[in-house]
Amino acid sequence: MASRSAREIAYETIRSRIITMDLKPGDELNDRELAQELGISRTPMREALIMLNIAHMVVIKPQSGTHVAPIDLKLMEMEQFARFTLEKEILNRIRGRLTAEQEAAYRLNLESYRQLERDPSAENRETRMLDLDNAFHRRAFELCGMEEHFDHMLSTFQHIERLRKFSLQTEENKSVCAAHTRILEAVLRGSEEDLSRALSDHLNRYKLSVEQARQRHPEYFTEGTVGLIDNVR
Repeated sequence: MASRSAREIAYETIRSRIITMDLKPGDELNDRELAQELGISRTPMREALIMLNIAHMVVIKPQSGTHVAPIDLKLMEMEQFARFTLEKEILNRIRGRLTAEQEAAYRLNLESYRQLERDPSAENRETRMLDLDNAFHRRAFELCGMEEHFDHMLSTFQHIERLRKFSLQTEENKSVCAAHTRILEAVLRGSEEDLSRALSDHLNRYKLSVEQARQRHPEYFTEGTVGLIDNVR
């Protein structure tokens, strides 16, 4: 595997820091300081910031500098619609076809998540919960031999990933394990309509996180929700 370029390293590092809210909406990004921090020249850092600007994660304005972009609610809706459409198709490919071993692996994931829900003091709790959440959804893609599609989807859906950090701090997060259980039951014994409803309800849950997060930090968001998947089943 070819080594990553300085531009790629800078892009992935800054993107990760934005998604995890280490860098928050509105924070100023100084290319000179960031380049020094990462031990690279300013040219690849500037190129990485341009890439992040194209991805709507930073805003570059002449005379004003570069700042972390707010979370775009319209783009978030579009990302969720694309995810729902792809993941529904993947889940229907495995619906009614799981082996006992595959079902057991799903249930182990659910129980691991449930244990973290019960233990707010667990080490690296938020990161582990996000990893388990991703693993649950990625599993269907793996069973279809399409895990690279999931990884690509996750790497390109910027705004939803940023909101997930908030969701772990809201009451809405308590619904995740129950929602995953409903999806699994639909995969095991449900109809195509049952599965579509369970997945849609789960993916639409982020709207509750948006409202709770906006109450705390309204400056982190831009308006523009377009309601793409409210009634998708």
